[in-house]
Amino acid sequence: MMCKRFNGDSMLRGYQTDIIEEIRLAMQEHRRILAVVPTGSGKTYTFCTIAQRCSIRNHNVLILVHRSELIEQTSARLREMEVPHGIIAPGYKIEHKQIQIASIQAATRRLSAFPWSPNLIIVDEAHHCLAKSWTQALSAHPQAKIIGWTATPQRLDGKGLTDSFDVMIEGPSAARLIALGALSKFRIFCPPGRPDLAGISKRGGDYATGELEARVDQRKILAAAVKNYQLYAGGRQTIGFCVSIAHAQHVCNAFAEVGISAITVDGSMSRNDRAAALTAFKSKAVRILLSVDLISEGFDVPACNCALLLRPTASLALYLQQVGRALRPSDEDAIILDCCGNAEVHGLPDSEREWSLEGKTKKKKGLVDAIAVRVCPICFGVHAPAPKCPYCQHLYKVDREIPVEDDIVLVDRTAELKAKKKEVGRARTLEELQLIGQQRGYKPGWAHAVMKSRKYD
Repeated sequence: MMCKRFNGDSMLRGYQTDIIEEIRLAMQEHRRILAVVPTGSGKTYTFCTIAQRCSIRNHNVLILVHRSELIEQTSARLREMEVPHGIIAPGYKIEHKQIQIASIQAATRRLSAFPWSPNLIIVDEAHHCLAKSWTQALSAHPQAKIIGWTATPQRLDGKGLTDSFDVMIEGPSAARLIALGALSKFRIFCPPGRPDLAGISKRGGDYATGELEARVDQRKILAAAVKNYQLYAGGRQTIGFCVSIAHAQHVCNAFAEVGISAITVDGSMSRNDRAAALTAFKSKAVRILLSVDLISEGFDVPACNCALLLRPTASLALYLQQVGRALRPSDEDAIILDCCGNAEVHGLPDSEREWSLEGKTKKKKGLVDAIAVRVCPICFGVHAPAPKCPYCQHLYKVDREIPVEDDIVLVDRTAELKAKKKEVGRARTLEELQLIGQQRGYKPGWAHAVMKSRKYD
């Protein structure tokens, strides 16, 4: 399906080349493949490269996205690569090109208008694939190969994707990309002033929106968020994540009261209004962009170097999508200002996690295997266990063998240990093993020992 390397491949990073090769090999045995790569790793460029290779071999490629902004972003990337393509969406004239970008809405409504039958379907934000419109569009082309792309291979309710994909291929972890400089280092803070979530019911795996809105949309909570932004991230281009349109507007007003420019963006706005809001933010005409279920995934906002978490969530997938907005490389470490305690629930953005097509695995009753995520009592920095806070250097008491409950949050460690083992298994070269060893603090001879043991397997 995919052709051999060509000159344009010189623009690929090493890990992008690796995952393309893994996909190529997997396609020899499987029809539906899910590729998992962290937010900000260059996903769009990688799958556009695959589309370009296929077109060179006269294969037809359909790229499916779920929002109009993603059509424009994907098209812009293909234009940069000088790759001819068409767009199937309202307001566009259908052209007979081998690569077509289509919104999922257009793909379901205008199947008969397609200029050809695709050999390959590329699905962006593939964790949506279980939705009815997606299954309808994909089932219309039963002979086509499918490559899905996502940073979080489970739905927001934790359900897996076994009905949509046959095999999953994992790219580099967020920790490895940070070490390579492909993602930004970060500092995460969880200061006082968070809402009380006791007794809130859950629907679809996350907090009920109406109940949650009542807890977060309070004057004292809004004031605390503004104060914490001024203290920890003042002046940074920031994306804030809110519960509802009303909540976002109230947060916007709270910032305006202290002279900080902010603007809201949500799915109810017209495409032009959303584009105007994004343009104002990218040009730094406004400092804070407040999103309601819109920029958590898929939007390219390179000017952001701070994520303001104002929406508590029980969904690991949503949490990672939100914090990932701030991890694109910049001249300074990203700030993640967690005003609702999400990091205490889900762990650090670069924690090793084991993904599966089966989705979120339920923790066995009585399981105690866990690690501590510590919140510094001085600066409120969130970090892995350490003798002192890496942010303010506060030295923790050494005579306290069992941390008090207020200091730590327990996170299931089973998946992390499996993920670490899998990362070592994917490392092919001594250099990759040495990088892993440096990240984990292993002795210098560890990587050589692993390579030596493989020779005798």
